[in-house]
Amino acid sequence: MSDVDDQAVPIDQAEARSMLPFLLAAGILVLVVIGIVIATLMSPAEKNLTDSGQLAVAARNFIQSRSAGGALDPTVVCKGFDDNRSPLKTAVEGGPKLDIVGLADPKIDGDRATAAVTFRADSHDTTATWNFTRADTTWLVCNS
Repeated sequence: MSDVDDQAVPIDQAEARSMLPFLLAAGILVLVVIGIVIATLMSPAEKNLTDSGQLAVAARNFIQSRSAGGALDPTVVCKGFDDNRSPLKTAVEGGPKLDIVGLADPKIDGDRATAAVTFRADSHDTTATWNFTRADTTWLVCNS
């Protein structure tokens, strides 16, 4: 009793297989990744923000540098910034943790701007008008 399923089927392995399709796919993947990296470097996400968004980032950076009595970071303020006239002066004196709540009513006039910034210190919200100046492409917190 011989059955057809029991017979060995010869396999022709004389045909050489190529790595070319795999190498082409890998090459295309590398080109796509390089394209994404170049696009990210040419247009970083922070440059895609509106002026209002950039002002909010400047306010957040300033508040974070002063949170819990931290030292003033000179890269987030204008040249000649007077810490005694800081918009956070009364909040920083107690050394609480500070958080930005929001930024409203930005008014931009060239490289100068004002906005109502609300921040929280010890569960108490305070809103004040802050002054900003644009230096190159970055907004900085100023006294006036």
